[in-house]
Amino acid sequence: MSTIVKGVSADPWGCASLADRRRGPRSGTQFGHYQLGDLLGKGGMGEVYEAYDTVKDRTVAVKLLSEELAKNQQFEERFRRESRAAARLQEPHVIPIHDWGEINGVLYIDMRLVGGEDLRSVLRREGTLAPDRAAKIIAQIASALDAAHADNLVHRDVKPENILVTGDDFAYLVDFGIANNTTDPGLTSVGTAIGSYAYMAPERFDVGQTTNRADIYSLACVLQECLTGKPPFPAANVSVLLMAHLSEPPPPPSKLRPGLTPAIDAVVARGLAKNPADRYASAGEFGHAVVDALVSRSSPTVVQPNRVDPTQVVQRPAPVPTQAYYGPPQQNWPQQAPPPAQYPPPQQQQSKSSTVPIMVALLVVAILALGGVVGWLLFSKPNNDNSSRSAGTTSAAVPTGANGSAIPTTQPPPGLTLPPGANECPSVYGQTGDYHKSAMGNDKTSCPFAEEVRFAYARGAPGQSREIKAVSPVTHTEYTMSCSASGKLVTCVGGDNAVVYVY
Repeated sequence: MSTIVKGVSADPWGCASLADRRRGPRSGTQFGHYQLGDLLGKGGMGEVYEAYDTVKDRTVAVKLLSEELAKNQQFEERFRRESRAAARLQEPHVIPIHDWGEINGVLYIDMRLVGGEDLRSVLRREGTLAPDRAAKIIAQIASALDAAHADNLVHRDVKPENILVTGDDFAYLVDFGIANNTTDPGLTSVGTAIGSYAYMAPERFDVGQTTNRADIYSLACVLQECLTGKPPFPAANVSVLLMAHLSEPPPPPSKLRPGLTPAIDAVVARGLAKNPADRYASAGEFGHAVVDALVSRSSPTVVQPNRVDPTQVVQRPAPVPTQAYYGPPQQNWPQQAPPPAQYPPPQQQQSKSSTVPIMVALLVVAILALGGVVGWLLFSKPNNDNSSRSAGTTSAAVPTGANGSAIPTTQPPPGLTLPPGANECPSVYGQTGDYHKSAMGNDKTSCPFAEEVRFAYARGAPGQSREIKAVSPVTHTEYTMSCSASGKLVTCVGGDNAVVYVY
């Protein structure tokens, strides 16, 4: 998928101005049943437009593959794989896609339009992130990676440009365009290596199999940059960068930023181990270690979420003006976290795949450069993304934690009895504000929509009667609901005669 943003002047693609960038060559034209509007981003692979779907009556983001690349069978296969991979993932921190296919010889993906900006833009503006904030974002992306890895998908391009952050720091992992199915090694090779070198694991420069631990390495690189303002191995050219990934130990974050503790040094060192076997076994394990090492033990926001869910986040003021969107609302970190995980520095032993001779790595670069591919690799997807609003939501799935276990549903709190005919819904995202659960009040209501109503109501002050808007993941339509509070129970009615209870 692609970073889908608009409205921020940061423009790594070299356009003259925001006004120029907002109008693309296809802006104002009809593409099948889509009316194409503003150009949201572009790169070597294609363009992303804000578009109006005249069939579904909604605003979406449409990614169009370059016509030249569409003629290449390998690119076409990768584009279609991106769509299938993203469509399979039912995880709050992965932007869902609505549709994909081909119109008049042009491949496209129809995606939900989400409000926010990419992490690269945030880091460019702010330099570094507060430790709590960095931990929150990394843990959410770790949750998205766990979902992908459970489906045998390795993202292979985790970097700040592919992390979208909303106004309240809800994070999404985007752009599965080079995701590789670990059971199908035939789609990538040395000659078609794809990704950004500053975040690539050492084994990526070999011809062996790439596992989920390559994504963990990349996420550790992103963490290092969030904390220190620089990736682990900043270099002036690709050759020096490759040698650093292959042979140099990463600098401890505490040496580059006063105030950080040795606990986070150990976490980063393990995440960036040269030997994949020395890294964390899962992205979720890495995310929990980051939280344990960085999150303040005296956080003022207090709830006790299920510890298997790595997507719990801190409530804090928005760093940029909040855009309208209908993603899952933020949650809270636990007040009491376990002691920081102390990991010994990883052994410097290297597996066969990680002891790639430097000359082989340089030969890889030479091969890529001869084919004119290096520049395309660095600018292959629309990562120059800024701010937008969203439309639609993803269908809710039975919630699972980071270890794949089901998150247990809870009963109504003591003293609260649901009205007759109410059916309690599974809690997809855990506690939100003061509200733990939702329930369907009649057969006109679905549990996915009930959860969206709970999320929307929880954004405001608790215990107040007011109108809210929520998008149904079933119909992809926005509805207005009138909510009235009575004690611990909030009753919301509206839409197509829907009744939702929030408590």
